[in-house]
Amino acid sequence: MNVAICDDEQPGRSRIRSLVQRQGMECQIEEFPSGQALLQAIDGAGEWPDILFLDISMDGMDGISVAKELRARLRESQEPVWGSLPLLIFVSGRPEYMPEAFGVNAFQFLVKPFGEADFNRVFTQAAQEYRFLAAQKQKKPKEILVRSQNSTRSIRAEGIYYVESSNRKVILCLGQEKLEYYGKISRLEQELGSGFFRVHKGFLVNMQYVEQYSRTGVRMQNGDSLLVSKYKYQDFAKAYQDFISEET
Repeated sequence: MNVAICDDEQPGRSRIRSLVQRQGMECQIEEFPSGQALLQAIDGAGEWPDILFLDISMDGMDGISVAKELRARLRESQEPVWGSLPLLIFVSGRPEYMPEAFGVNAFQFLVKPFGEADFNRVFTQAAQEYRFLAAQKQKKPKEILVRSQNSTRSIRAEGIYYVESSNRKVILCLGQEKLEYYGKISRLEQELGSGFFRVHKGFLVNMQYVEQYSRTGVRMQNGDSLLVSKYKYQDFAKAYQDFISEET
């Protein structure tokens, strides 16, 4: 479970980190001193937090504006705002912001100064909701919605051979068909998840369609040959062997 803490004051971030660590759950915790830093990290890594503690009153971009931007990105990718990650937990000393916070689909609201018991209650609720959402996601066949020209199309992950990045566009290779649209390969890497591997900054492959590979390239079952980065080869080789072992 990935937990992010966004607060422009170090003591506030440190206290929440300490309280999360006391929960005894396996978590990756990241801290961000501003809303801009959080959004830049999401853009760079293509990975969203599962639970986000978000201060409202911050220098620069305030917490409500950050939440609106996150929700706008969900809508752009045709994801539901309710029932999606991250679970937003606003943290503020000003309870009058509560209606506005829930207006951007907050999961909970912690009023400063809050006690450990209140924090534990809210975090336990968020962790339970995260587990439920993660389990629901695994039950469904992975699909992505693609806006191409004047239509929207649902594409099953199992039908994607690989994804190519080209300038500000991505190209989905669906066997012999290729579908091009505006998007980010990093976002698709996150959405498609396990079974796919980023072998190069410009290529994300579905390992079930890999025919053969070497240190410099990978050949797909449809006959296309793709580059493999020398920095990615070792990790890819291990991931592919693990994938084959699980399949067999």
